[in-house]
This record gives sequence, structure tokens and C-alpha cells, in this order.
Amino acid sequence: MRITLKTAISIAIFIALYTGFQGGRYFLANRVQEIGILCAMALFVYGAVMTAFTIKSTDLRWSWWVFATLFFLAYTFVLPAQRFSANAGVSIVPSLFASREFLIALLCPALYFLYRLGFEVERIEKIFLVTLVALMISYIFHYFRMDLRAAYFSTNHAIAGLVTFDPWRGYRLKTPSFAFYLLSVLAPMFIFMSQGMTNKVKWILMTVLLGYVWILVSQRSMAASLIAATLAYHFLFAKKVRIGLLFLVLPALIIAVTVGVSSAVEHLSKLDPETDGVRYKSGMIAWESFLNTPLFGFGQQSNSTLTEQNIFWYKFFSADLGLIGILFKYGAVGAVVYIAFSIFLIKRMIVTNWMIKKTYGKINPVIFSLLIVYLAFTLNILLTPAFTYIPGITAGAFGIALTSIWRHKLAQAPITMKD
Repeated sequence: MRITLKTAISIAIFIALYTGFQGGRYFLANRVQEIGILCAMALFVYGAVMTAFTIKSTDLRWSWWVFATLFFLAYTFVLPAQRFSANAGVSIVPSLFASREFLIALLCPALYFLYRLGFEVERIEKIFLVTLVALMISYIFHYFRMDLRAAYFSTNHAIAGLVTFDPWRGYRLKTPSFAFYLLSVLAPMFIFMSQGMTNKVKWILMTVLLGYVWILVSQRSMAASLIAATLAYHFLFAKKVRIGLLFLVLPALIIAVTVGVSSAVEHLSKLDPETDGVRYKSGMIAWESFLNTPLFGFGQQSNSTLTEQNIFWYKFFSADLGLIGILFKYGAVGAVVYIAFSIFLIKRMIVTNWMIKKTYGKINPVIFSLLIVYLAFTLNILLTPAFTYIPGITAGAFGIALTSIWRHKLAQAPITMKD
């Protein structure tokens, strides 16, 4: 059977997104993630080479897309690895390989280049939606396939890391979080936006399935963040004229966050560090380490040399410490870059959303869902450093690519939606 180039590219995009959102973590110790990274690299090389020889328009900005991406990868690969090597006294090479998840960022320029070569944005969005649905179906399959209790106590770190446990929620299989949250925003929207009863029924069933998963995982903080992000969008960002309200709300929000964090720290400091107070003790360890390495942090660990648990404490995981974890690993420079990137990403999605709504008379559901999830993770920044791991990097790369594509499309051939 003959496979066309467009079909092959579509499959490669699907694999890159599916593994980037960690759909392959439930089998083969997530080794299929390497295939997804390889697909992103292949798409980038193909797109960069083909556009370099076929697209003569100056608005391509080929050098910016290629060299800015390579600079970003060089920074995220080399500097954290060098800092860990120097601070822990181990080889730099394993830490370099431990940062390979950032290679999925190549998907961003790859998608833009493919669009400029004639790959339709509608097709890219369709692949994205198919990937999200496939991720949720596979999650339900693995949830009932696996013995969660046995997995939690497994001596295999890759298997044990798939399951979390607490007394009131029991054993829970970790979700492909970004895909889960994105689809939680998209599915209810498509019930009303889809044409035809068959499509509406499909999205109703998907919404019911997502509701069931929410019951299984009971992620209250993220559910609250998604609701808060949706409300924030409608009150502050749905129209340009509402932006002024942001500056009225911001001082009160800063005060509320400061008071909330102070109260939480005071409460956690009184708990047993071996049980409920693990996060407080870990936070104090991370903060002391940051004070010793304030500029660029302690660096990127590797399981092949020394881990954070070997060096600091057996229950210390910087990934669970939110912004404090970023300060620990990447220092003040990394934290500033992370916050600036989060703000840039949200601003870009909001402005592009306005542009699409002005031209077509309605929002783009994919861009809207990305905006809501970005907002939710930014509101939850003190607890979750989403954009430093492969699902967040994948979502960020896809969002920048999609907004760039739509901005070019609107600039070249704006269309007014008929009533």
C-alpha cells in the first residue's frame, strides 16, 4: 500500500504529540518517547531544508526559527548539565542526555515550516484532536489493565512512578495531564460547535468519559485552577476593553497569594516531615540550595550518576516543588525566564484569539483550550512547573507554532465569516 508524503507527515506529527503528552509512559518504560522525539527532529530537518530551498518570501524568518530554537536547546541542554556536574562532582554527559525531553521543542518550527510548505492548519488541528482522544482512550484502557497496588510497590522505578497513593483517594494511575485538561475544555465546547447529531453524540460521550476520569483522579487543585482560568478569561481577556480590569485585580491577587502562601508554609512547618510535611522539608532543602547557587541553580540530575535523593534526602523531588523547584534546579535566571515565557505564551494566545474572533466572528476552540490550560498552570505555578517537562514543552511548542500559523494565515488571506 502506498503512503503519501502528507500521510507520513501526519503520522509523524501524531507520534510526536502522543509521546510528547506521555501516552507511551504506560508500557515499555516509556521508550516510545524516543521515537516521538526522533519524529520531531525528522520533521524539523525536513521542514528547515525544504523551506530554505523553496520559500523565498522574507516573512518566513527562517534564520530566526532555526537559530532561536537551537539556542534554546543549547541553553537547556548544556547549562543545567554543567551546573549539576560542577555541584555534584559527576560526569556532565548523563545529565546532558537527561535533558533530551527538550528536543520535542523542535516540533514548533517544524509545524510552522510544514504549514509554509502547504500543510493545512486545519489538518494540524485535526491531528491534535485525534491525538487527545487517543490519549484518553488509552489511559482508560491502561487504568483497568494494570494492578495499581502492585505497580505502586513495584521495584521497577518506571512502573512505580506511574501510580500515586493517598489514604482518601487510594491508588491512582497518573494521567497524561495536559491532554486530559485540554480535552476537558474542548469536549464540552464541541458539543455545541459540532455540526450534525453524530458528532455531537461523540463529544457528549467523550465529556461523560472525562467526567468519569475526573472522579477517578480527584484532582481538586487543578479542577479549581481550570475553573478559575475560565472565569479569568471571560472577565479579563475575552475582549480588549476588559484588560484594564486586570490592573485593578492584580494588587488584590498578589496580596491574596502572599497571605495564602504564608499561611500554607506556617501550617506545613508544623507537620511531621516524614509524612504530611514532606513538601515543606523538601521546600526548605531546595531554598537553602538555591541560596548557595542563586544564579543558575543546582542543575539537572541524572539517574545514571547521582540523583537528588542521593544528595539531599530520600523523599526530595524538585519536580514536586513548583516555582521553588525551578529556583533549585535552574536558579534565579531560569525562574525569570520561566515566568517571562509563561506570560509571553498567555499574551500570544490572547492576542491571536482576538485576531481570529475579529476575522471569523468566533473563537478557535483549539487555541482557546490551550489558553485556558496555560492560564490554569500559570495560576498553579507555585505547585506545578508544567513547562519544564515534556508534556508542557510539547503543549508550549504546539501553541507557539499554531499561533504563528494562524497569524500568517490571517495576514495573507483574511476571510470574513458569513452569518
